[in-house]
Amino acid sequence: MQIVMVHGYFLKGTGSNLFVENSCRELCKMGHQVNLFCQENDPDQFDFIEKAFDFNDQNSQSWIVYQNETAYPGKCHLYRPNLNGFLPVYVYDDYQGYQVKTYTNCSKAEIESYLENNRRAIDTALISRQTDMVWTNHTIMQPVYVARSHLGLGQCHHVMTVHGSCLNFSVRNSGLLQDYAREAIANADRIAFVSHFSENEFLEFFDNDLEIKEKSIAIPGGVDLQKFITLTDSSQKQAVIDSLVSELKLAAQQLGSKPNLDDGLWKTDPDIIAKLEKIDFGNEQIVLYYGKYLWTKGIQLIIAAAPLIMMDHHQLRFLLVGFGSSRSYFEAMITALDHADQAAFIELISHPETADGEIDPSSARFFTALLKKLDDPDFASAYFAEAKDKIAAAFVLTGFLGHNQLKCLIACADITVATSIFPEAFGLVAAEALSSGIIPVQTDHSGFSEVIKRYIDEFDDVFDRHSLKQLALDDQLVLKSGQ
Repeated sequence: MQIVMVHGYFLKGTGSNLFVENSCRELCKMGHQVNLFCQENDPDQFDFIEKAFDFNDQNSQSWIVYQNETAYPGKCHLYRPNLNGFLPVYVYDDYQGYQVKTYTNCSKAEIESYLENNRRAIDTALISRQTDMVWTNHTIMQPVYVARSHLGLGQCHHVMTVHGSCLNFSVRNSGLLQDYAREAIANADRIAFVSHFSENEFLEFFDNDLEIKEKSIAIPGGVDLQKFITLTDSSQKQAVIDSLVSELKLAAQQLGSKPNLDDGLWKTDPDIIAKLEKIDFGNEQIVLYYGKYLWTKGIQLIIAAAPLIMMDHHQLRFLLVGFGSSRSYFEAMITALDHADQAAFIELISHPETADGEIDPSSARFFTALLKKLDDPDFASAYFAEAKDKIAAAFVLTGFLGHNQLKCLIACADITVATSIFPEAFGLVAAEALSSGIIPVQTDHSGFSEVIKRYIDEFDDVFDRHSLKQLALDDQLVLKSGQ
């Protein structure tokens, strides 16, 4: 089949990016021809991309900028529409080379210009080609500019996959964006969701519209088990980490000789090798978070809980792998705790929006119980004494790591954590941890709950033996075994 995949963003970093990357690879394995429209700027990093094309300012002409043989029977051609430097997003992050705005801060004129640039690129690249199916991602704006292109004339089947961020960060908060969403829905033949929660959330928002319901299908996500490492013994950890460090050293050498390999947003911390070499993976207990550095992911809860956990576990490391705009807020919390600066720490958790304007002030409610406890001088003294001069060393932030590197850390962790305080479409991080033989700890809500139920059913004997209960999304930071 001739399949057009439309994403609009990149192929690394976020859940939807990885979803598109892996979907394209699998389609190529099956022998399909894939024409992929997105902004990925490193086609050489993906083994399924045969050619990449750029466009002129008007998106009226395209030319090859990359070409390489691939091993798959199907071939993927990457097309990068010229956005003239403007990239609208659901959740704000800095993207090198782009003026970035969240959709809720975009004017209609800016959105229409973005739509037109993409529409022209699709028509320029594909107007004379057969297309059997078009697969769009996100509710806005990819399905909209596809519908406005020649692909929207009804000659091919249009499947739209809904991911979480679009609805909750954008469409919910704007009547204009809801109009665009309805335009997208009207032009999609099928609407696919990555979980039943995501499907029900979407239908509820659109008043359980019968037309949407008839088009909808939930297809839960999964992982390629061949891409993850499972260790049979903890003695294997150091060899895995040594291999990872060697790989990172080689990557650093390549970057040093070719500065243009710098990935901008997806940067690994320059001192990551030194950080990893200081960790005793054989004897320390490793708590691993990986994902975006965003307040919605609840990383601030992990940091605030750390002194309580460290009271009982003294050889402990918290590894935070990712990228995102809230990193400075998390680092400020760690610094305040490490200096035992009670006033600064209380201000950070009571009024997070003063440190980071992107943070919803209402998220401070998750610290209600901790703030009450900190009113007790004895508790406060013990809490900050445990953190002082220790917690900065306990937390290791690495920056971005690709899955080929991240899989090593997952396999060498004792647990992974995902403490999102915002709805998640699906618990992919849990599926990835389980594929490495690691039981994940997650907040029990939204799309996470579907995965949690599966592994609680699978490992019910473990949960019963240790008297473990489900962690609801409330203000209790730490539940010890038996509580």
